[in-house]
Amino acid sequence: MQDKRGLRLTWRRWLFVVVALIGAASAFLLHSEPHLRAYLCPTCSGFHEVSPNIYADSQATDAQIEAALQGFDAARDRLHKIYPNRAADPVWLLCLSGNCGVSDGPRPLAMAYLNLFVFVYPDGATATILAHEMAHGELHARLGTARRLVSQPVPTWFDEGLAVLVSQDSRYLEFASGAVTGCKAGDWPEPPSDQSSFRRQAATEAEALYTASACKTIAWLDDHGGINATPALMDRIRSGDIAVR
Repeated sequence: MQDKRGLRLTWRRWLFVVVALIGAASAFLLHSEPHLRAYLCPTCSGFHEVSPNIYADSQATDAQIEAALQGFDAARDRLHKIYPNRAADPVWLLCLSGNCGVSDGPRPLAMAYLNLFVFVYPDGATATILAHEMAHGELHARLGTARRLVSQPVPTWFDEGLAVLVSQDSRYLEFASGAVTGCKAGDWPEPPSDQSSFRRQAATEAEALYTASACKTIAWLDDHGGINATPALMDRIRSGDIAVR
Protein backbone atom coordinates (compact mmCIF):
# COMPACT_ATOMS: atom_id res chain seq x y z
CA MET A 1 0.00 0.00 0.00
CA GLN A 2 2.85 2.34 0.86
CA ASP A 3 4.34 1.83 -2.60
CA LYS A 4 1.03 2.68 -4.28
CA ARG A 5 0.63 5.83 -2.21
CA GLY A 6 4.19 6.81 -3.07
CA LEU A 7 3.53 6.19 -6.76
CA ARG A 8 0.38 8.31 -6.66
CA LEU A 9 2.29 11.09 -4.93
CA THR A 10 5.04 10.94 -7.55
CA TRP A 11 2.52 11.18 -10.39
CA ARG A 12 0.80 14.11 -8.69
CA ARG A 13 4.10 15.91 -8.39
CA TRP A 14 4.89 15.31 -12.05
CA LEU A 15 1.40 16.44 -13.03
CA PHE A 16 1.87 19.61 -11.00
CA VAL A 17 5.21 20.26 -12.73
CA VAL A 18 3.69 19.72 -16.19
CA VAL A 19 0.70 21.98 -15.46
CA ALA A 20 3.00 24.65 -14.02
CA LEU A 21 5.26 24.53 -17.08
CA ILE A 22 2.30 24.77 -19.45
CA GLY A 23 0.94 27.70 -17.46
CA ALA A 24 4.30 29.48 -17.46
CA ALA A 25 4.74 28.89 -21.20
CA SER A 26 1.23 30.19 -21.91
CA ALA A 27 1.80 33.28 -19.76
CA PHE A 28 5.10 33.99 -21.52
CA LEU A 29 3.50 33.53 -24.95
CA LEU A 30 0.65 35.90 -24.16
CA HIS A 31 3.05 38.47 -22.72
CA SER A 32 5.49 38.31 -25.63
CA GLU A 33 2.89 38.00 -28.40
CA PRO A 34 0.47 40.94 -28.22
CA HIS A 35 -1.20 39.95 -31.49
CA LEU A 36 -2.32 36.62 -30.06
CA ARG A 37 -3.36 38.30 -26.82
CA ALA A 38 -5.50 40.77 -28.77
CA TYR A 39 -7.17 37.93 -30.69
CA LEU A 40 -7.99 35.93 -27.56
CA CYS A 41 -9.44 38.95 -25.77
CA PRO A 42 -9.85 42.03 -27.98
CA THR A 43 -11.47 44.17 -25.30
CA CYS A 44 -8.71 43.29 -22.81
CA SER A 45 -6.20 44.64 -25.34
CA GLY A 46 -8.05 47.88 -26.06
CA PHE A 47 -9.94 46.84 -29.20
CA HIS A 48 -13.65 47.24 -29.89
CA GLU A 49 -15.84 45.79 -32.61
CA VAL A 50 -16.64 48.21 -35.43
CA SER A 51 -18.21 45.67 -37.80
CA PRO A 52 -18.83 41.92 -37.58
CA ASN A 53 -15.44 40.23 -36.94
CA ILE A 54 -13.61 43.55 -37.36
CA TYR A 55 -12.04 45.26 -34.35
CA ALA A 56 -10.24 48.60 -34.16
CA ASP A 57 -8.02 49.87 -31.38
CA SER A 58 -9.59 52.32 -28.96
CA GLN A 59 -7.23 55.13 -29.96
CA ALA A 60 -8.25 55.01 -33.63
CA THR A 61 -10.23 58.03 -34.82
CA ASP A 62 -13.67 57.81 -36.42
CA ALA A 63 -12.12 58.95 -39.71
CA GLN A 64 -9.52 56.18 -39.58
CA ILE A 65 -12.17 53.56 -38.86
CA GLU A 66 -14.44 54.81 -41.64
CA ALA A 67 -11.57 54.77 -44.14
CA ALA A 68 -10.63 51.23 -43.10
CA LEU A 69 -14.21 49.98 -43.47
CA GLN A 70 -14.35 51.50 -46.95
CA GLY A 71 -11.12 49.64 -47.68
CA PHE A 72 -12.80 46.41 -46.57
CA ASP A 73 -15.73 47.01 -48.93
CA ALA A 74 -13.37 47.55 -51.88
CA ALA A 75 -11.26 44.53 -50.87
CA ARG A 76 -14.33 42.28 -50.73
CA ASP A 77 -15.31 43.44 -54.20
CA ARG A 78 -11.91 42.42 -55.55
CA LEU A 79 -12.07 39.07 -53.78
CA HIS A 80 -15.62 38.42 -55.02
CA LYS A 81 -14.45 38.65 -58.64
CA ILE A 82 -12.32 35.52 -58.10
CA TYR A 83 -14.16 33.82 -55.24
CA PRO A 84 -17.94 34.38 -55.54
CA ASN A 85 -18.44 32.28 -52.41
CA ARG A 86 -16.25 32.93 -49.38
CA ALA A 87 -14.63 30.04 -47.50
CA ALA A 88 -12.61 31.99 -44.92
CA ASP A 89 -13.91 34.36 -42.26
CA PRO A 90 -11.05 35.42 -39.99
CA VAL A 91 -11.14 38.00 -37.22
CA TRP A 92 -9.55 41.32 -38.18
CA LEU A 93 -7.66 43.39 -35.61
CA LEU A 94 -6.94 46.90 -36.87
CA CYS A 95 -4.20 48.82 -35.10
CA LEU A 96 -5.13 52.07 -36.84
CA SER A 97 -3.51 54.37 -34.30
CA GLY A 98 -0.22 52.46 -34.58
CA ASN A 99 -0.05 52.20 -30.79
CA CYS A 100 -1.34 48.81 -29.72
CA GLY A 101 1.08 47.64 -27.08
CA VAL A 102 3.67 46.36 -29.54
CA SER A 103 7.35 47.26 -29.60
CA ASP A 104 8.65 50.08 -31.76
CA GLY A 105 10.58 49.35 -34.92
CA PRO A 106 9.86 48.12 -38.44
CA ARG A 107 6.42 46.60 -38.75
CA PRO A 108 4.74 44.66 -41.55
CA LEU A 109 1.62 46.05 -43.17
CA ALA A 110 -0.39 43.09 -41.92
CA MET A 111 0.18 39.69 -40.35
CA ALA A 112 -2.10 36.69 -40.87
CA TYR A 113 -2.23 33.89 -38.31
CA LEU A 114 -3.47 30.83 -40.21
CA ASN A 115 -7.15 31.46 -40.97
CA LEU A 116 -7.89 32.60 -37.43
CA PHE A 117 -7.10 36.30 -37.47
CA VAL A 118 -5.25 39.08 -39.27
CA PHE A 119 -3.48 41.89 -37.42
CA VAL A 120 -3.34 45.07 -39.52
CA TYR A 121 -1.20 48.18 -38.99
CA PRO A 122 -2.21 51.67 -40.24
CA ASP A 123 -0.53 51.49 -43.65
CA GLY A 124 -2.06 48.06 -44.24
CA ALA A 125 -5.69 49.16 -43.89
CA THR A 126 -6.07 49.68 -47.65
CA ALA A 127 -8.17 47.84 -50.21
CA THR A 128 -5.05 46.30 -51.79
CA ILE A 129 -3.44 44.98 -48.62
CA LEU A 130 -6.73 43.81 -47.11
CA ALA A 131 -7.63 41.98 -50.34
CA HIS A 132 -4.13 40.43 -50.38
CA GLU A 133 -4.67 38.99 -46.90
CA MET A 134 -8.20 37.88 -47.78
CA ALA A 135 -6.79 36.03 -50.77
CA HIS A 136 -4.32 34.16 -48.55
CA GLY A 137 -7.17 33.21 -46.23
CA GLU A 138 -9.31 31.88 -49.07
CA LEU A 139 -6.47 29.82 -50.52
CA HIS A 140 -5.55 28.31 -47.17
CA ALA A 141 -9.16 27.59 -46.22
CA ARG A 142 -9.82 25.83 -49.51
CA LEU A 143 -6.61 23.79 -49.44
CA GLY A 144 -7.04 22.93 -45.76
CA THR A 145 -5.64 24.80 -42.77
CA ALA A 146 -4.65 21.59 -40.94
CA ARG A 147 -2.88 20.30 -44.04
CA ARG A 148 -0.89 23.51 -44.29
CA LEU A 149 0.46 22.97 -40.78
CA VAL A 150 2.15 19.70 -41.76
CA SER A 151 2.89 20.29 -45.44
CA GLN A 152 2.96 22.96 -48.12
CA PRO A 153 0.12 22.26 -50.57
CA VAL A 154 1.28 24.98 -53.01
CA PRO A 155 4.63 26.77 -53.46
CA THR A 156 4.96 30.10 -51.68
CA TRP A 157 5.42 31.90 -54.99
CA PHE A 158 1.93 30.73 -56.04
CA ASP A 159 0.40 31.71 -52.70
CA GLU A 160 1.89 35.19 -52.95
CA GLY A 161 1.41 35.57 -56.69
CA LEU A 162 -2.27 34.70 -56.49
CA ALA A 163 -2.73 37.19 -53.63
CA VAL A 164 -1.10 39.87 -55.82
CA LEU A 165 -3.54 39.07 -58.65
CA VAL A 166 -6.65 38.94 -56.47
CA SER A 167 -5.73 42.23 -54.78
CA GLN A 168 -4.91 43.85 -58.14
CA ASP A 169 -1.69 45.24 -56.72
CA SER A 170 -0.46 47.94 -59.07
CA ARG A 171 3.07 47.74 -57.63
CA TYR A 172 3.60 44.48 -59.51
CA LEU A 173 0.94 44.37 -62.24
CA GLU A 174 0.16 46.14 -65.51
CA PHE A 175 -3.34 47.45 -66.23
CA ALA A 176 -5.34 48.56 -69.24
CA SER A 177 -8.82 50.05 -68.94
CA GLY A 178 -8.86 49.07 -65.27
CA ALA A 179 -8.17 45.39 -65.92
CA VAL A 180 -5.00 43.43 -65.17
CA THR A 181 -3.13 42.66 -68.38
CA GLY A 182 -0.09 40.95 -66.88
CA CYS A 183 2.86 41.41 -64.57
CA LYS A 184 5.34 44.24 -64.90
CA ALA A 185 8.13 43.43 -67.31
CA GLY A 186 11.64 43.03 -65.98
CA ASP A 187 14.53 40.67 -65.38
CA TRP A 188 13.04 39.04 -62.29
CA PRO A 189 14.67 36.24 -60.26
CA GLU A 190 13.17 32.78 -59.83
CA PRO A 191 10.96 33.08 -56.74
CA PRO A 192 11.51 30.51 -53.97
CA SER A 193 8.97 27.76 -53.38
CA ASP A 194 9.49 27.43 -49.63
CA GLN A 195 8.15 30.02 -47.24
CA SER A 196 11.28 30.59 -45.16
CA SER A 197 13.45 31.35 -48.21
CA PHE A 198 10.78 33.61 -49.67
CA ARG A 199 10.40 35.61 -46.45
CA ARG A 200 14.16 35.93 -46.05
CA GLN A 201 14.71 37.19 -49.60
CA ALA A 202 11.64 39.42 -49.56
CA ALA A 203 13.19 41.44 -46.75
CA THR A 204 15.55 42.98 -49.33
CA GLU A 205 14.02 42.03 -52.70
CA ALA A 206 10.29 42.45 -52.16
CA GLU A 207 9.46 44.12 -55.49
CA ALA A 208 11.41 41.57 -57.51
CA LEU A 209 10.02 38.52 -55.68
CA TYR A 210 6.38 39.58 -55.66
CA THR A 211 6.50 40.61 -59.30
CA ALA A 212 8.21 37.34 -60.26
CA SER A 213 5.62 35.42 -58.26
CA ALA A 214 2.79 37.22 -60.06
CA CYS A 215 4.39 36.51 -63.45
CA LYS A 216 4.83 32.82 -62.68
CA THR A 217 1.33 32.50 -61.23
CA ILE A 218 -0.22 34.15 -64.29
CA ALA A 219 1.62 31.70 -66.54
CA TRP A 220 0.45 28.71 -64.49
CA LEU A 221 -3.16 29.91 -64.43
CA ASP A 222 -3.14 30.56 -68.18
CA ASP A 223 -2.23 26.89 -68.67
CA HIS A 224 -5.06 25.75 -66.40
CA GLY A 225 -8.10 27.76 -67.39
CA GLY A 226 -7.25 31.28 -66.24
CA ILE A 227 -7.73 33.14 -63.00
CA ASN A 228 -11.53 32.79 -63.08
CA ALA A 229 -11.06 29.03 -62.76
CA THR A 230 -9.28 29.51 -59.42
CA PRO A 231 -12.02 28.10 -57.13
CA ALA A 232 -12.29 24.91 -59.18
CA LEU A 233 -8.50 24.66 -59.39
CA MET A 234 -8.27 24.82 -55.59
CA ASP A 235 -10.56 21.79 -55.38
CA ARG A 236 -8.40 19.89 -57.87
CA ILE A 237 -5.21 20.80 -56.01
CA ARG A 238 -6.70 19.69 -52.70
CA SER A 239 -7.80 16.36 -54.17
CA GLY A 240 -4.37 15.80 -55.68
CA ASP A 241 -5.68 15.88 -59.26
CA ILE A 242 -3.17 18.59 -60.20
CA ALA A 243 -0.14 20.16 -58.57
CA VAL A 244 1.45 23.60 -58.81
CA ARG A 245 5.04 23.39 -59.94
